[in-house]
Amino acid sequence: MTEQRERQIIQQAFDAGLSGLQGDPFLVRRVLNGADKKAARSGRRRLSAVLLILTALLLTAATAYAVSRAVLSPRVDANQAANRALEEKYGLTAAMLGFFERDSAPLSDEQHRRVDYFPPEGKLGARLGKYSVWVANGQAEWAEWTLDGKSTAGGFDAPAWGAEQLEEMVKITGKTHDMSRFYRFLSGEEVDLYEGMDEAEADAPSEEGWAEADADIRAEAEAFRRETEEAGKPYKAQSRFTEEELIALGRQGIIEAYGLNEAQQQRLQYMNTDFFISYYSSIGADDRPTFSMTFQSGGEGGWQPGDGIYTVVVNVLDGTVEYLEYDTTLNGNG
Repeated sequence: MTEQRERQIIQQAFDAGLSGLQGDPFLVRRVLNGADKKAARSGRRRLSAVLLILTALLLTAATAYAVSRAVLSPRVDANQAANRALEEKYGLTAAMLGFFERDSAPLSDEQHRRVDYFPPEGKLGARLGKYSVWVANGQAEWAEWTLDGKSTAGGFDAPAWGAEQLEEMVKITGKTHDMSRFYRFLSGEEVDLYEGMDEAEADAPSEEGWAEADADIRAEAEAFRRETEEAGKPYKAQSRFTEEELIALGRQGIIEAYGLNEAQQQRLQYMNTDFFISYYSSIGADDRPTFSMTFQSGGEGGWQPGDGIYTVVVNVLDGTVEYLEYDTTLNGNG
């Protein structure tokens, strides 16, 4: 390679970095490695020490920039736009949406999607209703509720349960971890929905009970781990990031998508255990290689907003967050 070509490559890397890192930051690393090898063979450095230092600094800045700002896929972007729309129009927070199952489907293309929030079946679902949001190019255009027009006044005796009731459900289930009381209440039983709110946490299962449950789960998890490791080898080989970088990108995606504050970020921990397995796979009709991982948020003081389980899927070629799901652990996925 000529000196002129080497200078062109470095200039391209600098231009890419300084214009928002839209180019190939991995090119910088290849230039550095190549320069060192050539210097060793020829006994002279074609690239000045200043250029090498600046290039290395650019690489460091590029890595920091990539992790400090998550790139969300159209699907994830649309889901978050839909969440924001429901909070603006109906006052629903991420914790409240944990009582619904979300489904996001493209319409004319990936940039135009309809995001639906399905309630549980039966009488509880009839009170909660279904929410739908239409999103175009990352912006919510319209949001509706199947119970629009029905009264939410009167607490849990209201014909429609909106933000007021959902807020109380978050408080109750966050403390008691008991959803059954709402089903019993709607079935006509005499139920004190706030019973146990001032009591200590319920006793955990016995050690023998945990051991028996763990043995079955561990066996299934180990089989799943072996299967995914083997199936994921071709996708792992394509990765342009280290696993540490992918984990950082996944974590940043959660923080940005759900707006976690510093206290919530402190409670957010990456999990790769018998029960939460990270693995390489692919997504989409074009078989995009990805890394799937799980984060868990929780700690002392019982359930708090932002706590729960986050599933994140990151594209190993460009770092895009392809999929993101939040399970509040209060009832379902939000």
